[in-house]
Amino acid sequence: LIDVTEGNCRLKQALIRDKRYDKLFLLPAAQTRDKNAVSPEQMRQLCEELRQDFDFVIIDCPAGIEQGFKNAIAGADRAIIVTTPEVSAVRDADRIIGLLEAAEMH
Repeated sequence: LIDVTEGNCRLKQALIRDKRYDKLFLLPAAQTRDKNAVSPEQMRQLCEELRQDFDFVIIDCPAGIEQGFKNAIAGADRAIIVTTPEVSAVRDADRIIGLLEAAEMH
């Protein structure tokens, strides 16, 4: 992901085809890199480029409302909230739903 946004490689070079499903591709992001290495605007542009070739673009983001969340919603039309049945996780999910509603995302 970061290599694409920094211009070190083209998007098609960075996509990894799944071995079981020939129409499923992954674009990995390094867990060791700075969370601010990609901006929301870069994610928006990347998602626009992906939409030209794919019917669906699924963005997996880390828990919480930090930079990974901001990047994910920058390029998204819709959101699916996944949580665990723990009180703190459900509270966090509720906060995220509020933020998504404020951003007018469904």
